[in-house]
Amino acid sequence: MMVHSIFNDVLGPVMCGPSSSHSAGCARIGLETRLLFGREIIKANIIFDESGSYPETYIGQGSNYGFTGGLIGFKTDNPQVKDAVEIARDMGKNIWFSKQKLYSRHPNEALINVYNEDDEIELSVLTFSTGGGMFEIVELNSFPVFIDGCREQIFICCSSSDSSLVAEILRGVNAEATSCERDGKILYTVSAFDETNREFLLSLGHRSVVTWLKHAPAIMPVEMKHKPSAPFSDAAGALDYAKATGKSMWEIALDYEVALGNTTAEQVWQLAETTYDIMRHSTIPPDPLSTPLYGFLPYKGQEMKETIVNTRSVPSGVLNEAALAAISVMENSCAHNIVVAAPTAGSSGVIPASIIIIGESMGLSREEIIKGLLVSGLIGSFISNNASFGAEVAACQAENGSASAMAAGGLVQMLGGTIDQAFQAASMAMQNMLGLICDPVGGLTEIPCISRNVSSVTNAALSANMVLWGFNPMIPLDETILSMYDIGKKMPADFRCTCKGGLCTTRTGKNISESLLIKREKL
Repeated sequence: MMVHSIFNDVLGPVMCGPSSSHSAGCARIGLETRLLFGREIIKANIIFDESGSYPETYIGQGSNYGFTGGLIGFKTDNPQVKDAVEIARDMGKNIWFSKQKLYSRHPNEALINVYNEDDEIELSVLTFSTGGGMFEIVELNSFPVFIDGCREQIFICCSSSDSSLVAEILRGVNAEATSCERDGKILYTVSAFDETNREFLLSLGHRSVVTWLKHAPAIMPVEMKHKPSAPFSDAAGALDYAKATGKSMWEIALDYEVALGNTTAEQVWQLAETTYDIMRHSTIPPDPLSTPLYGFLPYKGQEMKETIVNTRSVPSGVLNEAALAAISVMENSCAHNIVVAAPTAGSSGVIPASIIIIGESMGLSREEIIKGLLVSGLIGSFISNNASFGAEVAACQAENGSASAMAAGGLVQMLGGTIDQAFQAASMAMQNMLGLICDPVGGLTEIPCISRNVSSVTNAALSANMVLWGFNPMIPLDETILSMYDIGKKMPADFRCTCKGGLCTTRTGKNISESLLIKREKL
Protein backbone atom coordinates (compact mmCIF):
# COMPACT_ATOMS: atom_id res chain seq x y z
CA MET A 1 0.00 0.00 0.00
CA MET A 2 1.20 3.49 -0.85
CA VAL A 3 1.41 5.92 2.06
CA HIS A 4 0.74 9.60 1.49
CA SER A 5 2.33 12.75 2.85
CA ILE A 6 0.19 15.11 4.93
CA PHE A 7 1.37 18.19 3.03
CA ASN A 8 1.41 16.63 -0.42
CA ASP A 9 -1.99 15.01 -0.31
CA VAL A 10 -4.03 16.23 2.65
CA LEU A 11 -3.31 19.82 3.74
CA GLY A 12 -2.75 21.07 0.23
CA PRO A 13 -2.22 21.94 -2.50
CA VAL A 14 -2.11 25.70 -2.13
CA MET A 15 -3.97 26.65 -5.27
CA CYS A 16 -6.28 28.83 -7.31
CA GLY A 17 -9.75 27.31 -6.98
CA PRO A 18 -12.15 25.82 -7.70
CA SER A 19 -11.19 22.11 -7.83
CA SER A 20 -8.17 20.33 -6.41
CA SER A 21 -8.52 17.37 -8.75
CA HIS A 22 -9.78 19.23 -11.82
CA SER A 23 -7.62 22.35 -11.62
CA ALA A 24 -4.69 21.87 -9.20
CA GLY A 25 -4.12 18.22 -10.10
CA CYS A 26 -4.24 19.17 -13.77
CA ALA A 27 -1.77 22.02 -13.21
CA ARG A 28 0.66 19.59 -11.60
CA ILE A 29 0.22 17.17 -14.49
CA GLY A 30 0.89 19.98 -16.95
CA LEU A 31 3.99 21.12 -15.06
CA GLU A 32 5.45 17.62 -14.85
CA THR A 33 4.73 17.14 -18.55
CA ARG A 34 6.57 20.36 -19.34
CA LEU A 35 9.56 19.20 -17.29
CA LEU A 36 9.55 15.84 -19.08
CA PHE A 37 9.51 17.64 -22.42
CA GLY A 38 12.51 19.64 -21.24
CA ARG A 39 11.89 22.94 -23.02
CA GLU A 40 9.18 25.44 -23.94
CA ILE A 41 6.00 23.82 -25.19
CA ILE A 42 4.55 25.46 -28.30
CA LYS A 43 1.87 22.96 -29.27
CA ALA A 44 -0.01 20.38 -27.20
CA ASN A 45 -3.30 18.51 -27.34
CA ILE A 46 -5.02 17.39 -24.13
CA ILE A 47 -7.36 14.50 -24.93
CA PHE A 48 -10.05 13.53 -22.40
CA ASP A 49 -11.62 10.11 -22.11
CA GLU A 50 -15.10 10.65 -23.52
CA SER A 51 -16.77 8.68 -20.74
CA GLY A 52 -14.86 10.35 -17.90
CA SER A 53 -15.61 13.41 -15.78
CA TYR A 54 -13.49 15.96 -17.70
CA PRO A 55 -15.71 16.57 -20.76
CA GLU A 56 -18.59 17.97 -18.68
CA THR A 57 -16.54 19.79 -16.05
CA TYR A 58 -13.21 20.84 -17.57
CA ILE A 59 -14.19 24.50 -17.96
CA GLY A 60 -16.45 24.93 -14.94
CA GLN A 61 -13.87 23.36 -12.62
CA GLY A 62 -10.81 24.88 -14.25
CA SER A 63 -9.14 21.91 -15.95
CA ASN A 64 -8.58 24.07 -19.02
CA TYR A 65 -6.51 26.66 -17.19
CA GLY A 66 -5.00 24.02 -14.87
CA PHE A 67 -3.47 21.95 -17.67
CA THR A 68 -2.51 25.07 -19.61
CA GLY A 69 -0.95 26.78 -16.60
CA GLY A 70 1.23 23.79 -15.85
CA LEU A 71 2.28 23.41 -19.48
CA ILE A 72 3.52 27.01 -19.56
CA GLY A 73 5.36 26.60 -16.24
CA PHE A 74 3.01 27.83 -13.50
CA LYS A 75 2.87 26.10 -10.11
CA THR A 76 -0.48 25.63 -8.37
CA ASP A 77 0.07 28.56 -5.99
CA ASN A 78 0.66 31.06 -8.82
CA PRO A 79 -2.34 33.46 -8.98
CA GLN A 80 -1.85 33.67 -12.76
CA VAL A 81 -3.00 30.06 -13.19
CA LYS A 82 -6.61 31.22 -13.52
CA ASP A 83 -5.62 33.36 -16.52
CA ALA A 84 -3.37 30.72 -18.10
CA VAL A 85 -5.54 30.09 -21.18
CA GLU A 86 -5.41 33.76 -22.20
CA ILE A 87 -1.73 34.08 -21.26
CA ALA A 88 -0.82 31.02 -23.37
CA ARG A 89 -2.79 32.39 -26.31
CA ASP A 90 -1.00 35.74 -26.04
CA MET A 91 2.34 33.86 -25.95
CA GLY A 92 1.48 32.18 -29.25
CA LYS A 93 0.96 28.72 -27.73
CA ASN A 94 -1.34 26.27 -29.46
CA ILE A 95 -2.91 24.25 -26.65
CA TRP A 96 -6.29 22.67 -27.29
CA PHE A 97 -8.68 20.12 -25.78
CA SER A 98 -10.53 17.23 -27.38
CA LYS A 99 -12.14 13.96 -26.37
CA GLN A 100 -12.06 10.39 -27.59
CA LYS A 101 -12.40 6.88 -26.24
CA LEU A 102 -9.35 6.12 -24.08
CA TYR A 103 -8.94 3.33 -21.56
CA SER A 104 -11.44 4.46 -18.89
CA ARG A 105 -9.12 3.30 -16.13
CA HIS A 106 -9.85 6.40 -14.07
CA PRO A 107 -12.63 9.02 -14.18
CA ASN A 108 -10.01 11.77 -14.55
CA GLU A 109 -8.06 10.27 -17.44
CA ALA A 110 -6.31 12.42 -20.03
CA LEU A 111 -3.75 11.80 -22.76
CA ILE A 112 -1.38 14.70 -23.48
CA ASN A 113 0.46 14.84 -26.80
CA VAL A 114 3.25 17.43 -27.05
CA TYR A 115 4.50 18.37 -30.51
CA ASN A 116 8.03 19.38 -31.47
CA GLU A 117 9.21 22.02 -33.92
CA ASP A 118 8.64 19.62 -36.86
CA ASP A 119 4.98 19.22 -35.83
CA GLU A 120 5.61 15.63 -34.68
CA ILE A 121 4.43 14.15 -31.38
CA GLU A 122 7.62 13.99 -29.35
CA LEU A 123 6.08 13.33 -25.96
CA SER A 124 2.91 11.45 -25.10
CA VAL A 125 1.78 10.88 -21.52
CA LEU A 126 -1.31 9.14 -20.13
CA THR A 127 -2.37 10.79 -16.90
CA PHE A 128 -4.79 10.45 -13.99
CA SER A 129 -5.74 13.22 -11.57
CA THR A 130 -6.44 11.05 -8.54
CA GLY A 131 -8.03 13.54 -6.12
CA GLY A 132 -6.91 16.23 -3.70
CA GLY A 133 -4.34 17.59 -6.17
CA MET A 134 -2.49 14.28 -6.49
CA PHE A 135 -1.77 12.80 -9.91
CA GLU A 136 -0.22 9.87 -11.71
CA ILE A 137 1.46 9.66 -15.10
CA VAL A 138 1.09 6.00 -16.00
CA GLU A 139 2.42 5.91 -19.57
CA LEU A 140 5.37 7.74 -21.13
CA ASN A 141 5.60 7.39 -24.91
CA SER A 142 3.58 4.15 -24.57
CA PHE A 143 5.87 2.68 -21.88
CA PRO A 144 4.29 1.91 -18.49
CA VAL A 145 5.69 4.22 -15.79
CA PHE A 146 4.65 5.65 -12.45
CA ILE A 147 5.28 9.37 -11.93
CA ASP A 148 3.50 11.19 -9.11
CA GLY A 149 5.75 14.20 -8.60
CA CYS A 150 6.89 12.99 -5.18
CA ARG A 151 10.24 11.51 -6.27
CA GLU A 152 12.82 12.43 -8.90
CA GLN A 153 13.26 10.01 -11.79
CA ILE A 154 15.18 9.85 -15.09
CA PHE A 155 13.91 7.79 -18.02
CA ILE A 156 16.36 6.50 -20.64
CA CYS A 157 15.14 4.83 -23.82
CA CYS A 158 17.31 2.86 -26.24
CA SER A 159 16.93 0.17 -28.87
CA SER A 160 17.02 -3.44 -27.70
CA SER A 161 20.27 -3.91 -29.62
CA ASP A 162 21.94 -1.15 -27.58
CA SER A 163 20.46 -2.15 -24.21
CA SER A 164 23.50 -4.08 -23.03
CA LEU A 165 25.68 -0.98 -23.51
CA VAL A 166 23.24 1.23 -21.62
CA ALA A 167 22.82 -1.36 -18.88
CA GLU A 168 26.59 -1.51 -18.45
CA ILE A 169 26.77 2.27 -18.07
CA LEU A 170 23.97 2.25 -15.47
CA ARG A 171 25.65 -0.49 -13.45
CA GLY A 172 28.48 1.93 -12.80
CA VAL A 173 26.13 4.53 -11.29
CA ASN A 174 25.06 4.57 -7.67
CA ALA A 175 21.33 4.48 -8.40
CA GLU A 176 18.41 2.10 -8.76
CA ALA A 177 17.35 1.13 -12.28
CA THR A 178 14.51 -0.99 -13.63
CA SER A 179 13.67 -1.74 -17.26
CA CYS A 180 10.83 -2.74 -19.54
CA GLU A 181 10.70 -3.62 -23.24
CA ARG A 182 8.21 -2.57 -25.90
CA ASP A 183 8.33 -2.76 -29.71
CA GLY A 184 12.06 -3.39 -29.89
CA LYS A 185 12.95 -0.65 -27.40
CA ILE A 186 14.01 -0.69 -23.76
CA LEU A 187 13.07 1.96 -21.20
CA TYR A 188 15.22 2.28 -18.10
CA THR A 189 13.68 4.02 -15.09
CA VAL A 190 16.43 5.39 -12.85
CA SER A 191 15.85 6.69 -9.31
CA ALA A 192 17.52 7.07 -5.89
CA PHE A 193 20.53 8.96 -7.26
CA ASP A 194 22.43 11.87 -5.73
CA GLU A 195 23.21 15.25 -7.27
CA THR A 196 26.54 14.14 -8.77
CA ASN A 197 24.99 11.11 -10.43
CA ARG A 198 22.09 13.22 -11.67
CA GLU A 199 24.39 15.32 -13.84
CA PHE A 200 26.06 12.24 -15.26
CA LEU A 201 22.75 10.54 -15.98
CA LEU A 202 21.33 13.60 -17.72
CA SER A 203 24.46 13.77 -19.91
CA LEU A 204 23.60 10.32 -21.28
CA GLY A 205 20.95 11.96 -23.45
CA HIS A 206 23.78 13.00 -25.78
CA ARG A 207 25.10 9.44 -26.26
CA SER A 208 24.40 7.86 -29.63
CA VAL A 209 23.09 4.68 -27.99
CA VAL A 210 20.29 6.62 -26.25
CA THR A 211 17.14 7.19 -28.30
CA TRP A 212 15.67 9.70 -25.87
CA LEU A 213 15.97 10.77 -22.24
CA LYS A 214 13.33 12.40 -20.02
CA HIS A 215 13.79 13.94 -16.58
CA ALA A 216 10.93 13.99 -14.04
CA PRO A 217 11.89 16.15 -11.03
CA ALA A 218 9.97 16.03 -7.75
CA ILE A 219 7.45 18.89 -7.73
CA MET A 220 5.54 18.25 -4.48
CA PRO A 221 6.06 20.29 -1.27
CA VAL A 222 7.61 17.25 0.43
CA GLU A 223 9.99 15.14 -1.64
CA MET A 224 9.34 11.58 -0.57
CA LYS A 225 12.08 9.18 0.39
CA HIS A 226 12.86 6.54 -2.21
CA LYS A 227 11.51 3.75 -0.03
CA PRO A 228 9.67 5.40 2.86
CA SER A 229 8.94 3.34 5.93
CA ALA A 230 5.89 4.79 7.66
CA PRO A 231 5.55 4.07 11.39
CA PHE A 232 1.83 3.46 10.73
CA SER A 233 -0.69 3.94 7.94
CA ASP A 234 -4.05 3.91 9.70
CA ALA A 235 -5.73 4.86 12.96
CA ALA A 236 -5.16 1.50 14.64
CA GLY A 237 -1.44 1.66 13.87
CA ALA A 238 -1.28 5.26 15.10
CA LEU A 239 -2.86 4.26 18.41
CA ASP A 240 -0.32 1.48 18.88
CA TYR A 241 2.54 3.85 17.99
CA ALA A 242 1.30 6.50 20.41
CA LYS A 243 1.02 3.99 23.24
CA ALA A 244 4.50 2.63 22.52
CA THR A 245 6.16 6.06 22.36
CA GLY A 246 4.05 8.01 24.84
CA LYS A 247 3.70 10.82 22.29
CA SER A 248 0.70 13.05 21.69
CA MET A 249 -1.33 13.17 18.48
CA TRP A 250 0.39 16.17 16.97
CA GLU A 251 3.82 14.70 17.79
CA ILE A 252 3.07 11.44 16.00
CA ALA A 253 1.86 13.50 13.02
CA LEU A 254 5.34 15.05 12.86
CA ASP A 255 6.96 11.62 13.17
CA TYR A 256 4.78 10.27 10.37
CA GLU A 257 5.71 13.07 7.96
CA VAL A 258 9.43 12.94 8.76
CA ALA A 259 9.44 9.16 8.21
CA LEU A 260 8.05 9.62 4.69
CA GLY A 261 9.89 12.66 3.38
CA ASN A 262 13.37 14.08 3.00
CA THR A 263 12.52 16.62 5.68
CA THR A 264 12.90 17.45 9.37
CA ALA A 265 10.36 18.03 12.14
CA GLU A 266 11.24 21.74 12.07
CA GLN A 267 10.57 21.93 8.33
CA VAL A 268 7.25 20.12 8.75
CA TRP A 269 6.22 22.61 11.44
CA GLN A 270 7.17 25.47 9.10
CA LEU A 271 4.95 23.96 6.41
CA ALA A 272 2.12 23.81 8.93
CA GLU A 273 2.67 27.48 9.85
CA THR A 274 2.57 28.51 6.18
CA THR A 275 -0.60 26.47 5.69
CA TYR A 276 -2.18 28.16 8.71
CA ASP A 277 -1.38 31.64 7.36
CA ILE A 278 -2.82 30.94 3.91
CA MET A 279 -5.93 29.33 5.39
CA ARG A 280 -6.47 32.24 7.75
CA HIS A 281 -6.23 34.75 4.91
CA SER A 282 -8.70 32.75 2.81
CA THR A 283 -11.41 33.29 5.47
CA ILE A 284 -11.58 36.97 4.43
CA PRO A 285 -14.52 37.11 1.98
CA PRO A 286 -13.92 38.33 -1.57
CA ASP A 287 -15.08 41.86 -2.34
CA PRO A 288 -18.15 41.43 -4.58
CA LEU A 289 -17.56 44.82 -6.23
CA SER A 290 -14.02 44.11 -7.41
CA THR A 291 -13.91 40.31 -7.76
CA PRO A 292 -14.77 38.80 -11.16
CA LEU A 293 -17.69 36.38 -11.12
CA TYR A 294 -16.68 33.09 -12.71
CA GLY A 295 -19.86 31.20 -11.90
CA PHE A 296 -23.51 32.04 -11.41
CA LEU A 297 -23.75 32.63 -7.65
CA PRO A 298 -23.09 36.19 -6.37
CA TYR A 299 -20.55 36.51 -3.57
CA LYS A 300 -22.53 36.84 -0.34
CA GLY A 301 -19.95 36.25 2.41
CA GLN A 302 -19.17 39.91 3.07
CA GLU A 303 -22.85 40.89 3.02
CA MET A 304 -23.79 38.03 5.34
CA LYS A 305 -21.15 39.11 7.88
CA GLU A 306 -22.81 42.51 7.98
CA THR A 307 -26.38 41.18 7.98
CA ILE A 308 -25.98 38.65 10.77
CA VAL A 309 -25.52 41.39 13.36
CA ASN A 310 -29.05 42.74 12.86
CA THR A 311 -30.88 39.55 11.92
CA ARG A 312 -32.83 37.32 14.29
CA SER A 313 -31.52 33.79 13.90
CA VAL A 314 -31.15 30.56 15.82
CA PRO A 315 -28.51 31.10 18.55
CA SER A 316 -25.50 29.12 17.36
CA GLY A 317 -22.61 30.79 19.12
CA VAL A 318 -19.24 30.28 17.49
CA LEU A 319 -20.80 28.13 14.76
CA ASN A 320 -22.20 31.28 13.15
CA GLU A 321 -18.72 32.75 12.83
CA ALA A 322 -17.35 29.42 11.60
CA ALA A 323 -20.14 29.11 9.04
CA LEU A 324 -19.37 32.54 7.63
CA ALA A 325 -15.67 31.65 7.44
CA ALA A 326 -16.44 28.44 5.53
CA ILE A 327 -18.60 30.41 3.08
CA SER A 328 -15.83 32.98 2.61
CA VAL A 329 -13.19 30.34 1.86
CA MET A 330 -15.44 28.61 -0.65
CA GLU A 331 -16.28 31.91 -2.32
CA ASN A 332 -12.56 32.62 -2.64
CA SER A 333 -12.17 29.19 -4.21
CA CYS A 334 -15.02 29.92 -6.64
CA ALA A 335 -13.41 33.30 -7.38
CA HIS A 336 -10.18 31.44 -8.28
CA ASN A 337 -8.35 33.11 -5.41
CA ILE A 338 -5.68 31.29 -3.41
CA VAL A 339 -6.97 28.66 -0.97
CA VAL A 340 -5.62 25.49 0.63
CA ALA A 341 -7.34 22.34 -0.59
CA ALA A 342 -7.79 20.46 2.68
CA PRO A 343 -8.25 17.83 1.53
CA THR A 344 -9.91 19.19 -1.65
CA ALA A 345 -10.89 22.57 -3.04
CA GLY A 346 -14.55 21.53 -2.92
CA SER A 347 -14.19 21.11 0.85
CA SER A 348 -11.58 23.82 1.44
CA GLY A 349 -13.76 25.85 3.83
CA VAL A 350 -14.14 23.13 6.47
CA ILE A 351 -10.69 23.01 8.10
CA PRO A 352 -10.05 26.78 8.24
CA ALA A 353 -13.49 27.39 9.75
CA SER A 354 -13.38 24.46 12.18
CA ILE A 355 -9.77 24.55 13.33
CA ILE A 356 -8.66 28.18 12.94
CA ILE A 357 -11.84 30.20 13.52
CA ILE A 358 -13.23 28.00 16.30
CA GLY A 359 -9.72 27.72 17.77
CA GLU A 360 -9.37 31.49 17.85
CA SER A 361 -12.82 31.85 19.42
CA MET A 362 -11.67 29.56 22.24
CA GLY A 363 -8.70 31.84 22.86
CA LEU A 364 -6.15 29.26 21.75
CA SER A 365 -2.65 30.28 20.71
CA ARG A 366 -1.32 29.99 17.18
CA GLU A 367 0.80 27.03 18.32
CA GLU A 368 -2.20 25.17 19.78
CA ILE A 369 -4.21 25.71 16.59
CA ILE A 370 -1.32 24.46 14.42
CA LYS A 371 -1.24 21.30 16.54
CA GLY A 372 -4.93 20.82 15.76
CA LEU A 373 -4.13 21.37 12.09
CA LEU A 374 -1.46 18.65 12.20
CA VAL A 375 -3.89 16.18 13.80
CA SER A 376 -6.47 16.98 11.11
CA GLY A 377 -3.83 16.26 8.48
CA LEU A 378 -2.84 13.00 10.14
CA ILE A 379 -6.44 11.75 10.10
CA GLY A 380 -6.67 12.78 6.46
CA SER A 381 -3.61 10.67 5.68
CA PHE A 382 -5.45 7.58 6.93
CA ILE A 383 -8.25 8.35 4.46
CA SER A 384 -5.80 8.96 1.63
CA ASN A 385 -3.83 5.81 2.41
CA ASN A 386 -6.85 3.54 2.52
CA ALA A 387 -9.52 5.21 0.39
CA SER A 388 -9.71 8.39 -1.74
CA PHE A 389 -10.52 12.08 -1.59
CA GLY A 390 -11.70 12.08 -5.21
CA ALA A 391 -15.38 12.88 -5.70
CA GLU A 392 -15.08 11.21 -9.11
CA VAL A 393 -14.13 8.02 -7.25
CA ALA A 394 -16.24 8.14 -4.07
CA ALA A 395 -18.51 11.23 -4.37
CA CYS A 396 -18.85 14.11 -1.89
CA GLN A 397 -18.60 11.81 1.12
CA ALA A 398 -14.90 11.54 0.16
CA GLU A 399 -14.53 15.34 0.07
CA ASN A 400 -16.76 16.99 2.65
CA GLY A 401 -17.12 13.75 4.60
CA SER A 402 -13.34 13.46 4.85
CA ALA A 403 -12.87 17.14 5.70
CA SER A 404 -15.49 16.92 8.44
CA ALA A 405 -13.82 13.83 9.92
CA MET A 406 -10.42 15.55 9.85
CA ALA A 407 -11.86 18.66 11.51
CA ALA A 408 -13.60 16.67 14.24
CA GLY A 409 -10.33 14.98 15.22
CA GLY A 410 -8.44 18.26 15.18
CA LEU A 411 -11.05 19.87 17.41
CA VAL A 412 -10.69 17.08 19.97
CA GLN A 413 -6.92 17.74 20.01
CA MET A 414 -7.55 21.44 20.69
CA LEU A 415 -10.12 20.62 23.38
CA GLY A 416 -7.65 18.43 25.24
CA GLY A 417 -9.16 15.05 24.38
CA THR A 418 -7.37 11.74 23.94
CA ILE A 419 -6.24 10.08 20.74
CA ASP A 420 -9.04 7.53 21.12
CA GLN A 421 -11.57 10.34 21.37
CA ALA A 422 -10.14 12.15 18.35
CA PHE A 423 -10.48 9.05 16.20
CA GLN A 424 -14.00 8.38 17.53
CA ALA A 425 -15.06 11.92 16.67
CA ALA A 426 -13.58 11.57 13.18
CA SER A 427 -15.41 8.28 12.71
CA MET A 428 -18.70 9.79 13.84
CA ALA A 429 -18.36 12.79 11.56
CA MET A 430 -17.71 10.56 8.56
CA GLN A 431 -20.54 8.19 9.51
CA ASN A 432 -22.93 11.14 9.44
CA MET A 433 -22.02 11.90 5.82
CA LEU A 434 -21.87 8.42 4.29
CA GLY A 435 -23.62 8.21 0.95
CA LEU A 436 -23.32 11.92 0.16
CA ILE A 437 -23.33 12.30 -3.62
CA CYS A 438 -21.36 14.81 -5.71
CA ASP A 439 -23.66 16.86 -7.94
CA PRO A 440 -22.11 20.28 -8.66
CA VAL A 441 -24.66 22.30 -10.60
CA GLY A 442 -23.16 23.53 -13.85
CA GLY A 443 -19.94 21.71 -12.99
CA LEU A 444 -19.10 24.48 -10.50
CA THR A 445 -18.27 24.15 -6.81
CA GLU A 446 -21.04 26.57 -5.78
CA ILE A 447 -24.34 24.73 -5.38
CA PRO A 448 -24.47 22.61 -3.26
CA CYS A 449 -20.78 22.72 -2.32
CA ILE A 450 -20.78 25.96 -0.33
CA SER A 451 -23.65 24.93 1.94
CA ARG A 452 -22.20 21.45 2.36
CA ASN A 453 -19.00 22.99 3.71
CA VAL A 454 -21.07 24.76 6.36
CA SER A 455 -22.87 21.50 7.23
CA SER A 456 -19.50 19.76 7.48
CA VAL A 457 -18.24 22.34 9.98
CA THR A 458 -21.32 21.94 12.18
CA ASN A 459 -21.08 18.16 11.91
CA ALA A 460 -17.42 18.22 12.97
CA ALA A 461 -18.01 20.46 15.98
CA LEU A 462 -20.97 18.48 17.30
CA SER A 463 -19.24 15.14 16.67
CA ALA A 464 -16.28 16.34 18.74
CA ASN A 465 -18.60 17.53 21.50
CA MET A 466 -20.64 14.33 21.57
CA VAL A 467 -17.57 12.16 21.96
CA LEU A 468 -16.17 14.38 24.71
CA TRP A 469 -19.56 14.18 26.45
CA GLY A 470 -19.24 10.39 26.43
CA PHE A 471 -20.94 9.16 23.26
CA ASN A 472 -19.19 6.29 21.44
CA PRO A 473 -19.95 5.85 17.71
CA MET A 474 -18.80 2.20 18.04
CA ILE A 475 -17.49 1.69 14.49
CA PRO A 476 -13.70 2.34 14.48
CA LEU A 477 -12.36 5.07 12.21
CA ASP A 478 -10.50 2.63 9.94
CA GLU A 479 -13.65 0.60 9.33
CA THR A 480 -15.69 3.74 8.64
CA ILE A 481 -13.09 4.90 6.09
CA LEU A 482 -13.24 1.54 4.29
CA SER A 483 -17.04 1.67 4.35
CA MET A 484 -17.01 5.13 2.78
CA TYR A 485 -14.73 3.90 0.01
CA ASP A 486 -16.87 0.81 -0.61
CA ILE A 487 -20.02 2.92 -0.81
CA GLY A 488 -18.32 5.28 -3.24
CA LYS A 489 -17.22 2.50 -5.58
CA LYS A 490 -20.73 1.03 -5.57
CA MET A 491 -22.36 4.39 -6.23
CA PRO A 492 -23.54 4.98 -9.83
CA ALA A 493 -21.21 7.19 -11.85
CA ASP A 494 -24.05 9.71 -12.29
CA PHE A 495 -23.61 10.64 -8.63
CA ARG A 496 -19.83 11.04 -8.74
CA CYS A 497 -19.05 14.48 -10.17
CA THR A 498 -20.24 13.82 -13.71
CA CYS A 499 -23.07 16.39 -13.61
CA LYS A 500 -25.48 13.62 -14.66
CA GLY A 501 -27.44 13.18 -11.44
CA GLY A 502 -28.76 14.80 -8.30
CA LEU A 503 -29.28 18.56 -8.30
CA CYS A 504 -27.64 18.81 -11.72
CA THR A 505 -30.66 17.13 -13.29
CA THR A 506 -33.36 19.21 -11.63
CA ARG A 507 -35.18 21.67 -13.86
CA THR A 508 -33.41 24.64 -12.29
CA GLY A 509 -30.08 22.83 -12.33
CA LYS A 510 -30.45 22.13 -16.04
CA ASN A 511 -31.41 25.74 -16.74
CA ILE A 512 -28.32 27.00 -14.91
CA SER A 513 -26.11 24.55 -16.79
CA GLU A 514 -27.57 25.56 -20.15
CA SER A 515 -27.07 29.25 -19.43
CA LEU A 516 -23.45 28.58 -18.49
CA LEU A 517 -22.85 26.54 -21.64
CA ILE A 518 -23.74 29.54 -23.76
CA LYS A 519 -20.73 31.34 -22.26
CA ARG A 520 -18.31 28.45 -22.65
CA GLU A 521 -16.42 26.93 -25.53
CA LYS A 522 -17.40 23.34 -26.19
CA LEU A 523 -15.27 20.34 -27.13
